Amino acid sequence: MTDGPDKSGSSGENPGSRAPRPAAQGLPVLNSGGEPLLGGPGTRKPLFVELGGRENVEKVVDRFYDRIDDDLELRPIFPASMAVGRARQKLFLEEWLGGEPRYTTDVGPWQLRRRHAPFRVTEEGASRWIGHMEGALLDCGASAELASQIASCLRPVAFRMVNASDAD
Repeated sequence: MTDGPDKSGSSGENPGSRAPRPAAQGLPVLNSGGEPLLGGPGTRKPLFVELGGRENVEKVVDRFYDRIDDDLELRPIFPASMAVGRARQKLFLEEWLGGEPRYTTDVGPWQLRRRHAPFRVTEEGASRWIGHMEGALLDCGASAELASQIASCLRPVAFRMVNASDAD
């Protein structure tokens, strides 16, 4: 869910800053306790660490894109080459789960709705996307509880990208 132009647009954020961003400018970095919280000192262990760090995030994203490649309904809305999407998704998921802010630093502000606007995203597509991400998490060794927790936190993100009716 992260294909799109590089570093375009301005949100008033310093892309290299580790300072928490307001929800209106991006999504909160998630932690493992209760409600999604912004990351930082004193918060619980980030989901990034619980998932196994960068190496496992990259495995999950690769598995996710393999699943998308096999999905006859979702595959057509992705570019012919998914190499850029894979790379950006790895950066995004790492940052979003509480790892280093490499997406913000390398790509720019999140601006997810704008980056996904050119693609037809339906509620069914968002549900399938979540299903593939949860499946990829499980395939890569995440516990059912952790996979479910991450998927439930990603669900509002995926549904925020919906820009077309399933009936269209």
